Amino acid sequence: MTACRGVWVFAEQNRRKLMSVSIEMLGCGRKIADKLNMDLTALLPGHDVRDLADELVAYGADRVYLVESELLTFYHSEAYATIVAELAKKYRPEIFLLGSTGTGRDLAPRVAAKLHTGLTADCVSLDVDEVGQLLQVVPAFGGNVMATVVCPKHRPQMATVRPGVMRPPTRVVERHGEVVKIPLNLKEEDLSIKVLDVVTEEPKAAPIETADIVVAGGWGVGSIDNWGLIEELARRSHKTAG
Repeated sequence: MTACRGVWVFAEQNRRKLMSVSIEMLGCGRKIADKLNMDLTALLPGHDVRDLADELVAYGADRVYLVESELLTFYHSEAYATIVAELAKKYRPEIFLLGSTGTGRDLAPRVAAKLHTGLTADCVSLDVDEVGQLLQVVPAFGGNVMATVVCPKHRPQMATVRPGVMRPPTRVVERHGEVVKIPLNLKEEDLSIKVLDVVTEEPKAAPIETADIVVAGGWGVGSIDNWGLIEELARRSHKTAG
């Protein structure tokens, strides 16, 4: 484990747009990397996403591993897990953080299994102790207890982080970093699943983690007939916030 160095963040993007949790993790990862006197690296798979590498540097990454291919245009469980695990085996990070999104929740356990390491899911706080152990804080027992999890015997120390719980860092355009292009040694025929099409639906409301105001209703509403009052309150709140 002494050969493991560096803090990694999986830079999740969707249709060439960085997910907000990736930026949030860069802020947290920057603080951890500074405490450990290590570099902060962002891992960016995708297609035609070179401009996003500069954004990751502006938000705090010292280095960006850029893996580009048409095979990576959309998230593919098998391809992404293979690429990420191979890079982790080669460069051996000490800590590896991913967002607790649909993609992150699918990718993280696959990678952890390939690397034979532990994984703490849905963290709400991260820190390191005096010996470099990642202190991974997660709610337990329905949120009544905050548990701190460590992974003392395996590397990398992996965790997924809930969106919206970390403060995003300040974007510094003048910041300099290294962008390393990683060749993809993977072909379509190597994959057991082929993505034919991706169908997306426009959300009816903003994601809860990005909302300024959240309106909720429960038992006190009385019946389903009164739920319209909750929806009306949400509409009026949205107009007020806007």
